Amino acid sequence: MNDVVAPLFSVICPTYNRSAKITETIDSVRAQTIQAWELLVLSDGSDDDTDDWVLRAAHQDPRVRLHRVERSGHPSGPRNAGLALARGEFIAYLDHDDLWRPGHLKALLGMLRAGADFAVTGCTYHDADGAEAAEFAPLSAFWHPQLQLLGPMFEPSRAAHRRGVVERVGGWRGGAGLEDWDLWLRVADAGYTFRTVVEPTAALLMDVGTRRNRMPRPHRLPLVVLDDARTAHGLLRELRSGRHDESFRAAVSADMRDWYRRMDDSGTLVRPLDWDGDLDDEIRRVVSGDVKLFEELVLVPDRGRYALARNLLCSRTEHARRAARLVPSVQPRVLRLVRDLAEDGPGGRAGGSDQAQLLRP
Repeated sequence: MNDVVAPLFSVICPTYNRSAKITETIDSVRAQTIQAWELLVLSDGSDDDTDDWVLRAAHQDPRVRLHRVERSGHPSGPRNAGLALARGEFIAYLDHDDLWRPGHLKALLGMLRAGADFAVTGCTYHDADGAEAAEFAPLSAFWHPQLQLLGPMFEPSRAAHRRGVVERVGGWRGGAGLEDWDLWLRVADAGYTFRTVVEPTAALLMDVGTRRNRMPRPHRLPLVVLDDARTAHGLLRELRSGRHDESFRAAVSADMRDWYRRMDDSGTLVRPLDWDGDLDDEIRRVVSGDVKLFEELVLVPDRGRYALARNLLCSRTEHARRAARLVPSVQPRVLRLVRDLAEDGPGGRAGGSDQAQLLRP
C-alpha cells in the first residue's frame, strides 16, 4: 500500500489568464527553504494557455497540482475550492501576481509552531516593472482586534493559518473586494491568535487596476453635518487648503499614541516578533509622511442637510457600523478639530454652533 504523506503546507493560488507569468509565482514556491508543501493552483475558468503552463510545472514537480473551477471572476470561490482539497497542516495563500522569497514558509512556520493560529510576514510592494511602489511600514505589522476592525490588514500572500480555521468562521465570501479583510475580521472575532513579523518575505504587486482600487465605497463615516451645501463645500475646501494640515497631523499623532498605548496596556496589542523599535517614533514617522489628509472626504446629502463624511472600505454594512461606533473613541482630537472648524466657518468666520452637528455613535 502506497501511503501518501501529508505536507506541512497547502499553498492555495487562484489564477485567471496569467499565461506564462504563472511560472514565476510557481517557481517562488519551489524555491522555498521548506520543501514540505503542495501547491494547489485553482484556475478560475482560464481560457488562455495558463493551464498548460501549470501542467508543465506539475510535470516537473508533482507537488504542483492544477484544478479547474467554473469561472466566478472572484478569488473567494477558487480559495474555498482549494481549502476543500488541501491536505496540509497549515494553509498559506499566494496570489498569482505575487512572489515569495525563499524564507517565506519558514518564517510562517516558526510562528505557527510557536502557537499562533494565524501568522503574517512583512512584504515589499512593487509595480509591474519591478520598481518599488510603496514602503512597508513596521506599524502595519502590529495587530489588535480594533486595528483589524478599522483597517484592511494583511494581504493574502503574506498570511497563513492552521487548517480548519477559515472553514470554522464561514469560509471566504464574495463581494466587490477586500474579501481578505472581511475574513480576517471574522477570524479575529472568533478569538484566534495572531502573530506577525516585519521580515519582508513576500513581494506584492501594486496595480491601480486591482479590484481593491476599483471597488465601490458604499459605506461612509459622517464626521459633521451642516445646514446647507455652500457651507459644506466651504468646509471641505478649507480642509483641503493645507492651512490646517499641521494641526490635524498633530491631532492624528496624539490620538494614535493614546490609542496604541491603551491597546498595549491591555496586553492585547500584538507587536511584530522581530521588531524592537520605539512605537512613538514609528507613529511620528508614519503620520509625518506625504499622505494627503482629506482626499477620502466626500459630501453626502442627509435629510435636507449635508454630511462631511469619510469613505469606508468595509464591504459589509455591519462592519461599517462597528467601525463608525469605534472611531470617536480612537480619534477624539481629530473629530474635535473638524467640529471646531465647522462651527467657526472657513477662514475663522463664526458660523454659529447651531450650523454644524458632530455625529456620534
